[in-house]
Amino acid sequence: MIYTFRFISDEQENFILDVNINHDQTFEQLHDAIQEKLDYDPSQLASFFISNENWEKLTEITLMDMGLEDSHTMSDARIGDFFKGKNQHVLYIFDYFAERLLFGSITRTIDAPSPIDLPSVSKLEGTIPPQTLHCDFNDSDFLEEDVERTIENGGYEDELPEDLEDYNIHDDNPY
Repeated sequence: MIYTFRFISDEQENFILDVNINHDQTFEQLHDAIQEKLDYDPSQLASFFISNENWEKLTEITLMDMGLEDSHTMSDARIGDFFKGKNQHVLYIFDYFAERLLFGSITRTIDAPSPIDLPSVSKLEGTIPPQTLHCDFNDSDFLEEDVERTIENGGYEDELPEDLEDYNIHDDNPY
């Protein structure tokens, strides 16, 4: 059985990725196909979550063994052990720390002998979501007056709220 997974993004409305994969191939092979086609850095953590029709996470399939009971790794988990037909859902977490993801559904099944060159990408359209979000840090964002006010307030940026000023608050931390 060959499955076609369609992945979409909630960040890029026009993004579509269709990946064809055999039922006896692993989630690691699906992961590698996605990473390669989207030109993502394969050293980053990633996970699949089998989900229900409301996109609620049910079962996690991790890139590496996390040492948890009832856990599954991408290298051991076969596609056909988790999916049996169309309209089943999976979440692909590609930016683990920011929990950014692709939403995937099985859109087609083909009961035919598997070609040798699977997994394969049959469609890639739209703007690819960047693998990680970059925050540009600029120390000019911090004004010297903010630093001075923080020092004047004993290391705290803001004054205590008025309703707390009557309490005897101890800050014994010498640092």
